Amino acid sequence: MGLSTTALIPRRAFLALGLAAGSACLTACSGKGSYDDGYAAGYAAAQADAAGKEKDGSGGNGDIPASGIEYTITGAQRGVEQLDHSKSLLILNVTAKNVSDDLQDAHFAGNEILAFQDGKGLNSGVLVEGLDLPESRQIQPGAVLEGWLAYELIDETTPVECEAGGQTTSSGDENAFYGLTNPQTIDLSTL
Repeated sequence: MGLSTTALIPRRAFLALGLAAGSACLTACSGKGSYDDGYAAGYAAAQADAAGKEKDGSGGNGDIPASGIEYTITGAQRGVEQLDHSKSLLILNVTAKNVSDDLQDAHFAGNEILAFQDGKGLNSGVLVEGLDLPESRQIQPGAVLEGWLAYELIDETTPVECEAGGQTTSSGDENAFYGLTNPQTIDLSTL
């Protein structure tokens, strides 16, 4: 009958040796970067690659947004929420254009364009009195889809600043996820 490795070394010594070896391995590997570091570097490289691609005459700053969809504000009007008429809304008439080389999904949910009053973000409205919900659908490269976005106003007089919607990355940076050809400030007194 042969002896096993654990029989030659007491159980506590074996566990201590295993823990010491594991700790040494982790210490030696910690300076070489982690999975998160590799992922972040790959993500940054992909963002830089996407930023280097040119648009097909769609205007803007020459970068294709990560979503492949670029929005344009074509008009603005006032409205009220369908279920609660006390909620005053700003309604943006917009177009969504696929500026990528691939099939993309165009949505009108409210996060595509961010709206602010006095630096405070406005909540997007879903149901607007007198308007049907806008279509969200796949569009081919170069195709345009019309729709609208609504935002619940904080007050009736403060101008509304509109900018491209984004997404927060793991590093906390706000990167343009959607494009907006004409960021602007809307004076509510003109509507």
